[in-house]
Amino acid sequence: MRSTVARIDGFSRRAAVCAYLVAALSIAYAVVYLGIASRNPDDRSANALAYALIAAGSLAASVAVVAMSERAGGANARWLAPFGVGYALLSAAHGVYDAIVAGSGVALGVSPTDPRGFATFGLAGVWMLALGLSARAATTLPSNLSRLAIVGGVDLILLFFATLAQSTPFILVTGGLAAVILGPAFWIWSGRILSR
Repeated sequence: MRSTVARIDGFSRRAAVCAYLVAALSIAYAVVYLGIASRNPDDRSANALAYALIAAGSLAASVAVVAMSERAGGANARWLAPFGVGYALLSAAHGVYDAIVAGSGVALGVSPTDPRGFATFGLAGVWMLALGLSARAATTLPSNLSRLAIVGGVDLILLFFATLAQSTPFILVTGGLAAVILGPAFWIWSGRILSR
């Protein structure tokens, strides 16, 4: 029994580090994409770096979502964990594909691995929203973190629809909120919870 508890605690601590990485990489992405790449679409290096940051953050999320699903998902943890890993890996594939294409100078079209951010924004938003609602119902997280997850999830879903509509102003508002405020706040708080 003791070794099982030690393994679980070890995984939770590693997941906490991954949650902190998701937050840091999200902010780095915002700086690179919103600050440089979106203003200069011809800057291959900035665009490739922005997509590489999506890939790295998504790989870190693939660990953190499992621990958060187990910790806070209540009765829904059994489907939240694989759903979270699924969106994270699809998002990582999107980031890697687009980083390679952007770095090579080929014009980016709709990503075949993640069309219009379906996984990166849409499915991530569904996961976060479902986690927040489950945690609120089961009182497995502090109520403010549950609310933050709900708001963050809705924002990511709106970001997916803004991307689908190709509405640059709405993308910048919802994307800025997701990458700079809501996402990092959720993942930092999650990291604190997982490191306990």
